[in-house]
Amino acid sequence: MMGLKWKAVFDNEKREFDRMTEVEKFRYFLLLQYNSPYGWGKENPESSDCSGAVCLALCAATGYFIRTTADDLFKRVFTVQKPAAGSITAAFFVDGSGKAGHVAGFVGDGVILNSQEGGAQVKGLEGISSWFWNKGVTTAVRGLDREVLARLADEGKTRFGLDSELSYYFD
Repeated sequence: MMGLKWKAVFDNEKREFDRMTEVEKFRYFLLLQYNSPYGWGKENPESSDCSGAVCLALCAATGYFIRTTADDLFKRVFTVQKPAAGSITAAFFVDGSGKAGHVAGFVGDGVILNSQEGGAQVKGLEGISSWFWNKGVTTAVRGLDREVLARLADEGKTRFGLDSELSYYFD
């Protein structure tokens, strides 16, 4: 039986990640969270909530870290209403009052990483949107305003304290 050389695998992953564009890094980091358990208030590869998954992927892709809610991401960070193809995008699920109660990052055309109770799963946007629509919630697809993200990160705009597990993944 052959044993896998994990260090070689991860060294290669690091080289590949370094060659990726920001959009590819965002999608890659969302997918790293696939099948991880839901963790309310968490933002790490082992467990996260919906906004934590998106905030972590934004940090990996851009180097800017904020930790905030789905609604705050919707109202301040993902404000580009007609995002260009191939840009960092997210789907927001918005109630009748205009509040986004859920967010999911795009990992491909029409495909999102949906981090909810039961764990992070790759889903088609259409199916998730239908489920939310039956609850009176609409879907808004928005693109990242990178300048706002950079400004908020520089100002230290984290609405929540970081979970202790996150320090394991950062220098």
